[in-house]
Amino acid sequence: MEFSIVKEWFELLSYAATIIGIPLAILIYYNDKIKERKLREKEALFTSHSLYVDYLKICLENPELNIYNSLYSENKLSSEEKKELIIFEILFTYLESAFLYYEDQSDKVKRKRWDGWLNYIKDFSEQENFRKAWELTNGQWDEDFMKMMNSIIKKR
Repeated sequence: MEFSIVKEWFELLSYAATIIGIPLAILIYYNDKIKERKLREKEALFTSHSLYVDYLKICLENPELNIYNSLYSENKLSSEEKKELIIFEILFTYLESAFLYYEDQSDKVKRKRWDGWLNYIKDFSEQENFRKAWELTNGQWDEDFMKMMNSIIKKR
């Protein structure tokens, strides 16, 4: 008699494990796939940022080639202003990369690391040439990054 009770309990537990375990395993699998996809997207973004910065460095090293053509060149910038704009565009690319990296990190990590980047942006936003470069390049960045940058620049 006692063996049949133990057997029934084990059968009941196995049904419960199946009912709970299979959906839980599917949920864990689905969440892992989402994390993997986000990681691949970030890797692609950071790779493209790196390649874009490499291109900007080439433009900076070869201003006579006039290879930095964009909407900004309509503003008839001097050679020095063009170089400054390219350097700021490199900086904005780094800032956007940091913003996108830290946006989905834990609050603790954000406080420890992102706050330093924010202070850096706030300090730079006091400079007229920084604000001008941002205005000229605004619109090509991540939407949330642009909102954050515009907010900081307007507060100054």
